Amino acid sequence: MIGRPVRRREDLRFLTSRGRYVADLALDRAAHVAVVRSQHAHARILRVDASAARALSGVLGVFTLGDLPELRGALPPPVVPGVAVKPYRQSALADGAVRFVGEAVAVVVAADPYVAADGAAVVSVEYAPLPAAVDPEGAVEPGAPLVHADWGTNVAATVTLEMGDLEAALRQAALVVTRRVRCGRLTALPLEPRAVAARWDAPTAGLHVWSSTQMPYGVRQRIAEALGLAPDAVRVTAPDVGGGFGAKGPVYPEELIVATLARRLGRPVCWNDTRSGSFLSTTHAGDQLHTATLALAGDGTILGLADDFLIDAGAYLPRGAVVAGVTAAHLVGLYRVPAFRCRGRVVVTHKVPSAPYRGAGRPQATFVAERLMDIAARELGLDPADLRRRNLIAAAEIPYDRGLLYRDGMPMVHDSGDYPALLAKALEGAGYATFRARQAAARRQGRLLGIGIATYNEATGIGPHEGACVGVESDGRVRVTVGAPCQGQGHETTLAQVCAERLDVSLDCVAVIGGDTGRFPTSAGTYASRVAVIVGNAVALAAEAVRDKARSVAARALECDPHDIVLAEGRAHVKGAPDRGLGLAELATLAQRPDVVRALGEPGLAATRYVSPTSVTWASGVHVATVEVDGETGAVRVLAYHAVHDAGHEINPLIVEGQTQGGAVQGIGAALGEEIVYDASGQVLTGSLMDYALPRADSVPAIGVASSDSPSPLNPLGLKGTGEGSAVPGPAAIANAVADALGPGGPEIIAVPIRARELARPS
Repeated sequence: MIGRPVRRREDLRFLTSRGRYVADLALDRAAHVAVVRSQHAHARILRVDASAARALSGVLGVFTLGDLPELRGALPPPVVPGVAVKPYRQSALADGAVRFVGEAVAVVVAADPYVAADGAAVVSVEYAPLPAAVDPEGAVEPGAPLVHADWGTNVAATVTLEMGDLEAALRQAALVVTRRVRCGRLTALPLEPRAVAARWDAPTAGLHVWSSTQMPYGVRQRIAEALGLAPDAVRVTAPDVGGGFGAKGPVYPEELIVATLARRLGRPVCWNDTRSGSFLSTTHAGDQLHTATLALAGDGTILGLADDFLIDAGAYLPRGAVVAGVTAAHLVGLYRVPAFRCRGRVVVTHKVPSAPYRGAGRPQATFVAERLMDIAARELGLDPADLRRRNLIAAAEIPYDRGLLYRDGMPMVHDSGDYPALLAKALEGAGYATFRARQAAARRQGRLLGIGIATYNEATGIGPHEGACVGVESDGRVRVTVGAPCQGQGHETTLAQVCAERLDVSLDCVAVIGGDTGRFPTSAGTYASRVAVIVGNAVALAAEAVRDKARSVAARALECDPHDIVLAEGRAHVKGAPDRGLGLAELATLAQRPDVVRALGEPGLAATRYVSPTSVTWASGVHVATVEVDGETGAVRVLAYHAVHDAGHEINPLIVEGQTQGGAVQGIGAALGEEIVYDASGQVLTGSLMDYALPRADSVPAIGVASSDSPSPLNPLGLKGTGEGSAVPGPAAIANAVADALGPGGPEIIAVPIRARELARPS
């Protein structure tokens, strides 16, 4: 069953309108929340006048922080290993001042969502505007407006990594390439905007919260702390979630606001974000500026790499400074880099807060390194593919110790892979061997074609731990319960495949449930390409334990040794005597008998197992993009895109292929159109889908996908994560292709997104 390209079981539910999202909840007497958001990037709040809103029929109340003091300081930065962040306490509603356009100042509650929106529109807030820090470079200069005055600086955190003798590498180098490279500000736009609902049960003093979140246990913790409740008095459920991409990972103010109001009002309360509102209320990502240096010998051998980068984090850090550590560690990519030095600073500004978004710093690190590689190849007169071949870590060198520590504090050791083989397969799929002839022929026709390569790696399956419970029901069906929620990755299929194989039952009789703190004790959540690796192995261990229990129960009933029991096709029988057997339903019933319970030590056919990895697994891949640039307008069209990945032993190749194609499309968007743009006063200029240019189906070619897998030795299933990696190399591959199309005389591509007006020929 593992390794089979099974169609996703959950898709039928979604395609037939039977998905259950937060907005679909039918909660009796539910009140609705609308948020009054700041119109200034930085200002003191002088006065909030809610009289007009309160006068509207149907408005149940208007609340500021003064009315909901439990929300004061309720959102401190999370403790994330690796990079310490300066302390602060964010309030779920603004505490006397606002720090970005869109910060929640007040909320209006009404019996109808439209009345609530009307009420929010007439709440009058008087501000005293203050200077805003909008540019991260300016924000670190002396005298810049401070986002958090008690820090005395806008630098929230610093990460450093170093190994080898960089100064010696620079002295010995035949070529030193230094560039300032910029990666634009992005935001995730899942099909389902964020939503939250809550219901307070007075008799039990319990709160049930539904949220479109990737981390329901983190939401539970923050709500319990804010409201002074025991964690088990708060149940958080992530129902069907229409996409997350990292943006639904943080705990948001609205989750605390809705939970607090549900208890305060004694009735269910709901909040659903709007598409335009999400540009101001959902985290941004990717805003980085790098000054990077690559040192090479005359034959193209890499001698050293240095980088000094800034990350524009916005006003708060809801996921800490994790992206800085990830960015720094992934700069070295798949190459031998004997000397490396990196400093990354996380800078707060008066913008929407930033947090990890699919790839979480890896696309930016890859863009920097892969653009420097292409620039160096051109200056050395080498083919970009040849330069990479000379520097890729060879299969015989793996496991390969980087001499650096990853963000989990463990050594960075590439555990398996054949990187030259990945490159060869990607180049073959893209027709690289014949491309130069095709390019020359196109140039004779006045067409500018280019091809670009980008290699990448991705640390996947990070801890701390995850668990799974596998149990046989009285009817013989098998239930798998996990804590991690799903936002479209196909957990209901892949985790069922693992369980079905270990128990040797049909896939149809296995059900998977996740994302509910009331059903499973603990989970860190769904992020960092970790669920298949950690939860998948936990499911395998739990299923194996259930299999052993089933054999023991069957052996007692059939009066034989447990080693003589064969479990196959949902039935246990004596080896060599298939007619002497019992089905799983019968075994589940027998497992409740007192004598069997005494023998097993507990009733039923169920087991819970946890996996805590020692460190990450390293997935990798190579993407090759072919583009055409209109020399007159600068417009870029992606003609072909080929992706080769190493995701270890794939549970479901069909799902991996879909993940790869989706990630590649997101990479194309980041390369050619997507960017959150601010003006000098901190106002968002791209706050709708009319301005924020998502890739469309008619602008994306067919994505060719191939695998070149090397099972990881770090876990029993040999898995590596694949959820984010495919989104990593796209911007670099596209930029390298555009630079190749323009040729040596064209503008140098050192920023994404690539703007057509900067490529167009002067008229």
